Amino acid sequence: MRLTRRIAAIAGTAVLTVILVQPSAFAGPVGSGWQEYNPSWNLQIQSRGEMKSYPSSTNSASGPGGSYARSGGVQTFKLFNNGSNRVEVRVQDNYRTGQRQFEGELKVTAGTDDESAMQIFGNDGDGATTLMIRSFSKNGGTLRGGGKDLISNIYGKWVRINVTHNATATGGSYSIYINGKHVHTNNGPKGDHYFKYGVYGTLKTSGAEHQWRNVHFYRK
Repeated sequence: MRLTRRIAAIAGTAVLTVILVQPSAFAGPVGSGWQEYNPSWNLQIQSRGEMKSYPSSTNSASGPGGSYARSGGVQTFKLFNNGSNRVEVRVQDNYRTGQRQFEGELKVTAGTDDESAMQIFGNDGDGATTLMIRSFSKNGGTLRGGGKDLISNIYGKWVRINVTHNATATGGSYSIYINGKHVHTNNGPKGDHYFKYGVYGTLKTSGAEHQWRNVHFYRK
């Protein structure tokens, strides 16, 4: 966001223009030794039980109850009725072992409640998820992950999220960082893992919206 302030001493004289640029929370990976890489990905929109896939070149797409748009470096994921329950980016980088890190800035629109924003997919026990970070409406908007509240009062604000995952043949562990601060670490199950982000969950309100920007991926 660019904010412009104009200051004029006397009408007819030169005008001084000061450009104020809203800072980004993007600051790179947490920890040392990480190398950025660019895995391929595709957009998934679940539409009345059928999964539709779109290439990463897609700038806009919609289903019966959800939509995706990309503009100015911001990806906007919306649910607006129960015709869809997911609009997500599926990262095409499956792994069972090794270290990965996800980074991105998330903005949650007011009213969004109980929707997944980001996850580490893969769990040999139930075939699903190792970690899911979800947004809730309580306390002005709250992110939860790993069974605990991570940060509150987030509605309409950009929040930097880093998730590191050390996957091993027997399980491994993950850690969550919010705005650069470590907030949670837990053990995780073994499985075929990959990252997803967007908006996912059965709609319980009139609508839900997550926006993501500055998404990066790292590995060791």
